[in-house]
Amino acid sequence: MLISLALTGGGEETDMAETIEIQAIVGARRVTREQVRAWESRRANAVLNKMTARLGPRALAELLPDRPIETLSAAPLETRRKALTDLKTRLGHAGIYAMLKRELAFSERTARTAVAVSRGRTQHSVTRLSAPGRSAERFAAWFTNLVVVDDEPPMVDSCPDHYLQRGLPDGRHEVVETTGGSPMPSRFVIDYTRTEALTIPVDPRYPIQIAGQALLDDGLTIGGVRHQFRDNEGTLEALLTVQFPAALPARLIREHRWHLAVEFSNWLLASV
Repeated sequence: MLISLALTGGGEETDMAETIEIQAIVGARRVTREQVRAWESRRANAVLNKMTARLGPRALAELLPDRPIETLSAAPLETRRKALTDLKTRLGHAGIYAMLKRELAFSERTARTAVAVSRGRTQHSVTRLSAPGRSAERFAAWFTNLVVVDDEPPMVDSCPDHYLQRGLPDGRHEVVETTGGSPMPSRFVIDYTRTEALTIPVDPRYPIQIAGQALLDDGLTIGGVRHQFRDNEGTLEALLTVQFPAALPARLIREHRWHLAVEFSNWLLASV
């Protein structure tokens, strides 16, 4: 089924046709694809504004010579998505670290404090997606392979708040992103060989899982993921869950549900 989407709340229209109709439940609320795209649209403009302010017009002209930055905020979402991925890719890992160094340092201190104050208590951000015509096993293999072969563009492209996503030589997954409703980005690595600190329950109805702990460089566990998948009469069903320290603000947890809806919807669309 081909659908043509007009965004609500994003102030734009797009003629981009999506080849599957993804349905989402954010928390306990069923939301439309248009609402998910509108959330992505707002975050795309927020990240474009941040990078414009940090880099300045000369650097932006070097990095995006064919796309004047002042025209991007009103461009279709797909155009902004590609521009952001190109901008981050051309800036490179070192450029991302340099641009965000103060925020990453502050976020790390905040994460350490949240873990200490939480004393082992956690809270979970949960989103459910369904995607007809997709296979749970094939999608999980496709996603895992992104990390294994370090295929960075699809990882970054899936959400405006992804600044850096890459597979490390030791098999772990490095992430620099703005998490949910956080005011600033953070950096961590996900170790998919470790799950002992996860408090996210295993749902036996979902036989395929992608799970791992989120760590700082010294090994401190600050959270984790357990993404669970199953097939139901030709439709992939995903139960997506991220674990956070309980001391973090509830708004961050609520907003990260939308982050999950955006990134996994875009990954599902890309995993043809």
